Amino acid sequence: MTDDGNQHPDSIGFSKSRFEALTDGIFAIAMTLLVLGIAVPAGETIRSSTGLIDVLQGFFPDFLHYVIAFFILHGMWVSHHILSRRMAYIDRWFLDLNLWLLMTICLIPFTTSFSSDFTDISLAAIALEANLFVVGGVLLLQWLYVARTPNLLSAEFTPAGLAVGMRKTAVTPAVSVLGILLALLGFTWSTAVYLLIPVIFWAMRAVQR
Repeated sequence: MTDDGNQHPDSIGFSKSRFEALTDGIFAIAMTLLVLGIAVPAGETIRSSTGLIDVLQGFFPDFLHYVIAFFILHGMWVSHHILSRRMAYIDRWFLDLNLWLLMTICLIPFTTSFSSDFTDISLAAIALEANLFVVGGVLLLQWLYVARTPNLLSAEFTPAGLAVGMRKTAVTPAVSVLGILLALLGFTWSTAVYLLIPVIFWAMRAVQR
């Protein structure tokens, strides 16, 4: 069997390495585009240090949403990488799920910028939270699909060994649901709920010990 699994009888003949390269590229581009949502004002509009400080303070929502989206995308990339490294090959269903994953990832720079531009409107926060819910949900579906299709796994891995990864992957969509509920209740800074994710991961590691 090759490293890409192309000799497996159930393989679709699609190079696993090319699939991983495309996915990595989309993640990298989306993470890079996030910073473009932070628009620098024209220099002639700032005449003093006080004005510059005011501008920097106004950037706070943009920077906060940038940091949140960047770290969430990084966590999703790690989750996807861990899963793909446990697979011997990919099939058509998994590839189709990956298509939906990449399509929704490409929306994250837009919904991040949209949310940070309208911090006083809860609907804007819901746009980002719904986007992250869908991305996290599709990624979780990929984990579930591989767990229920064990022939996709390399010989040294079992479906039971995916349980920890699935639990961690489920955190982002779960937190997204909480954020959406808070936004519907009128909390305009509901996206701050994603700051709970590191705490949740720390608690999960503590329990595992």
